[in-house]
Amino acid sequence: MQELDKAAMGKRIRQIRLDAGLRQWELARMLGTTQSAVHKYEHGVVPEPKRLIELARTGNTTIEWILTGAHWENGSSEQERLSSELLETAQLLSEIRDKRESVDEALRIVREVVAALDAGGNPPEDPTGVERSLRDHAGETLRLLESAWRIQKAVLNRVMNDAGGRLGGSPLVREEPT
Repeated sequence: MQELDKAAMGKRIRQIRLDAGLRQWELARMLGTTQSAVHKYEHGVVPEPKRLIELARTGNTTIEWILTGAHWENGSSEQERLSSELLETAQLLSEIRDKRESVDEALRIVREVVAALDAGGNPPEDPTGVERSLRDHAGETLRLLESAWRIQKAVLNRVMNDAGGRLGGSPLVREEPT
């Protein structure tokens, strides 16, 4: 376990105070302590846990960042903490990315049906009566599905790459030719 760099921690506490536009006595009032204590925090004295919590809230950051300069969730050294919504969105998008092969396979099947219909063939027997509608609109349906899929992939790639940048790493997906 590495040693706590108290001088750097003090600089981060001062940065939080200055970014919030507060004087030492104003931050002291928010923390329920004295100006002298805030001065000490800014010079390397570790605040009590309840004051660390309030400092993190004031700076929209984490206690880990105040103490170490990095967030435990993602290793980012940026002060601002990522919202839980952004982290959940990144997780959901990662799961969607894993299901892309299934959607690609479904589109392949639809393409084969459309090609068979265009060539005058017949799709498998259709007890629901969709065959007539499919035959009449097969090409248009395929174009719409493919357009929607390209849009979805472009949006997914953009959001994943933006999320990857915010998480302090490389893009989460590679750009693919459409």
